[in-house]
Amino acid sequence: MMRGETIFQHFRPDEYQFIEKMTDLVAKAADTYSLQVTEFLNPREVFILKSIVGQTELNCFVSSDYYPMEYAKVIVAPDYYNCSFLDFQMSLIEITYNAKFNYLTHSQIMGTLLHHLGIRRTVIGDIFAESGRAQVMVDRSMAAYLLTNTAKIAKVTVKLKEISFDKLIRPQQEGEAVDILVSSMRLDRIIATALNISRSQVLKLVETDKVKVNYALAAKSSNLLEAGDLVSIRGFGRITLVKENGLSKNGKHKLTVNKMIHK
Repeated sequence: MMRGETIFQHFRPDEYQFIEKMTDLVAKAADTYSLQVTEFLNPREVFILKSIVGQTELNCFVSSDYYPMEYAKVIVAPDYYNCSFLDFQMSLIEITYNAKFNYLTHSQIMGTLLHHLGIRRTVIGDIFAESGRAQVMVDRSMAAYLLTNTAKIAKVTVKLKEISFDKLIRPQQEGEAVDILVSSMRLDRIIATALNISRSQVLKLVETDKVKVNYALAAKSSNLLEAGDLVSIRGFGRITLVKENGLSKNGKHKLTVNKMIHK
């Protein structure tokens, strides 16, 4: 397996630590000829891990190939291994409550798990919320702890039970594909144009750590984007740069972006 500069040159410096960790995991799978299971990874991290595994004789399997989820677990295994979804070591917990006077949001549920129960973010997957119920994907090792220690979320009395993934709430993707013109591929110009806000507003959002690019905090508003990048703006939603369509007659970049705006 190739290490060091060969793999690092394809990724950002802030991703090097994760690359080192995943390289060690892949090496362990190769050396011991056994399967290794990750915690929950975001799509960018899944892409990096698959790139590392692609340089070896090993196989990798991603839980999001079985059920719709954004944060996924990955199995790295020898070539003889036949994947079973149970091997991802995931549990699906359903939360129910009286919806007459309450509505629990994704952030309220996450806040309880992280701050009141002290659960690490990496053992929590997706959270799907509907009126009167929500579902949380967690590492199987945390399921019993969650079930026995959660009686309230945001002062709302709740009941929890583990259910089959076949009962998973299917997330509704509400996106809008739009074409925009920008004078450069800078982060601030693309956000400002796509959201119809000022560049000074974008700068303030970046400076207050409310903007992420591919799940990492945006360091500068002048960072350049490219096709495939996902931009998350807290309080606004998400923008995916779908494709570049060349230049206009006056030299502006023609882009297609997908906007998922918070309502």
